[in-house]
Amino acid sequence: MGSNLKDIVESNGVYIIAEIGQNHQGDLEHAKKLIQKAAEAGVNAVKSQKRHTRTLLTPEEYDRPYDSPNAFADTYGKHRDALELSVEQHLELKKVAESYGLDYFVSPWDPVSASQMTEAGMPLMKIASASITDKETIDAACSGKMPIIFSTGMSTEEEIEQAANWIREAEVEVRCILHCTSTYPAEFNQLNLNYIPVLKKKYPDFIIGFSGHHRGISMDIAAVTLGAKIIERHFTLDRTQRGSDHAASLEFPGLSKLVRNIRALESAMGDGIKRIYEQELAMIEKLRRVK
Repeated sequence: MGSNLKDIVESNGVYIIAEIGQNHQGDLEHAKKLIQKAAEAGVNAVKSQKRHTRTLLTPEEYDRPYDSPNAFADTYGKHRDALELSVEQHLELKKVAESYGLDYFVSPWDPVSASQMTEAGMPLMKIASASITDKETIDAACSGKMPIIFSTGMSTEEEIEQAANWIREAEVEVRCILHCTSTYPAEFNQLNLNYIPVLKKKYPDFIIGFSGHHRGISMDIAAVTLGAKIIERHFTLDRTQRGSDHAASLEFPGLSKLVRNIRALESAMGDGIKRIYEQELAMIEKLRRVK
């Protein structure tokens, strides 16, 4: 199954991604439930993450004691391992998502994971903001020539341009940039939504979108009016669960309303041509003194 991304954008729609990240808590069945509920909410895609911890972390980082309230183990490396799903599990989740008509893909955080996911046949790939300067990982993700999305959180203009050029050089046909602020949750005064039209002007060969970690859904609607064609939001079944991403995630009612409102906005935007609608004709007769 190929990605729905290009078809949706070319039909002037908005491609909505539920980012489950590692909100599955390393539990395959919980991940399946997240996919099921995301499908019920009406999204186009579900995204998770993939890390090869021994590649991503130095031995010192792997063995570093980790006593965070969000910890799943006593060292940072073991904590990361506890939240990981295997390649086979990701392929199982891909089948589940496709059974609901959704795309399933991941953000690989290192070149080993990127190569694994490329070989596994993911329909598209997402470069996380943390990996925007990692050419090795970007090259591995681009090697399959599938659509590539990258986020711009905690990145400079120069780093964004560098990543865009790496993706162009890899001759990826469908390429996308998501405006993003990497704070969890992000304050409204950190969102800088006016950067979306800047990206559209500067990168006309990229599809531009918005990846948000803020509260509520109104800012996503604003992003669409500014030209975002992809909206990505973290999704959880319970914002009070243990884990650093849950508090910046939408639960099912919020995700459902987000999809509903974006679909309503798509319809409401129209074509920009002024017309009198048939339902207005009776109002002309009733309300207009001079015809």
